[in-house]
Amino acid sequence: MYIHNRILLLVLLMVTVTVPSGCQKQPAANSTTEEAATETGAPAETAAQPEEPKIAPEMLTKAGEPMTAARYKAAGNQLKQIGLALHNLHDQTQYFLPTQEKYPEFYDENGRLKVSWRVHLLPYLDQKPLYEQFKLDEAWDSPNNAPLAKNMPDVYKSPDTPVNSNKTRFRVFEGKREKDGEGEEKMTTLFPLGQPARMRDTKDGLSYTMMVVEAGPDKAIEWTKPGGLNPAQPIAELGETASQVAILKGDGSISLVKKDLEDAQWKEMIGPQDFTRIDWDAIEVKPGQKE
Repeated sequence: MYIHNRILLLVLLMVTVTVPSGCQKQPAANSTTEEAATETGAPAETAAQPEEPKIAPEMLTKAGEPMTAARYKAAGNQLKQIGLALHNLHDQTQYFLPTQEKYPEFYDENGRLKVSWRVHLLPYLDQKPLYEQFKLDEAWDSPNNAPLAKNMPDVYKSPDTPVNSNKTRFRVFEGKREKDGEGEEKMTTLFPLGQPARMRDTKDGLSYTMMVVEAGPDKAIEWTKPGGLNPAQPIAELGETASQVAILKGDGSISLVKKDLEDAQWKEMIGPQDFTRIDWDAIEVKPGQKE
């Protein structure tokens, strides 16, 4: 009996010790550890984004306002580079652009290059690696060519072009050949549809014929996109420019001319075969000059 009671007592003692120990709560997490975890998991401060470079005030233009000397110098240097590239291409091919006869695959059914003339100038602007990425027999917005538009060379950016823009204001007038009074075809611009122009096609003389113009910001287009301004209405096609417009002549020289001319005067500058001699003294202006 004594032994039996002792065994029962031992069993009760074991139950009393075991059950509470199994129901004990886990110790609370160390408060210092929780604080450290909170600090570690806190979102990091957002890295400061670099500010977009601001355009110098003297490089900005306003519609109808004169152009500053600094801006004309900057735009003029770019036009000179473009002119030199056009002449170097001509030296190699005898034309200002690839011909449809030699490169029919470069042209669409309307006689227009599938990519802009600006793309074809790349090898002559120290941009051959970029040039070699283009498929010249595909449209400018093809899956291969479209992504390349983001790589616009600086030479095609006007002095006040936004940094991340792929649109250019350096444009050409593009037109069809027309028949004159004697039934002979004549070019209305140095960039006719179909067969490109040669130097000897400028019957007015290279120094009296305009090649490239800096149009207004509202006339900016993707630099790889083909197509030009309409020579039938030149002033409207120039867009919202300053009161003075920078142009590149066929001989590679540049001029700053009044925008507010007659359409007929602009057509005389654009047309290479109308046998006109431009009086530059009458239409040229100095940068910043009020008219």
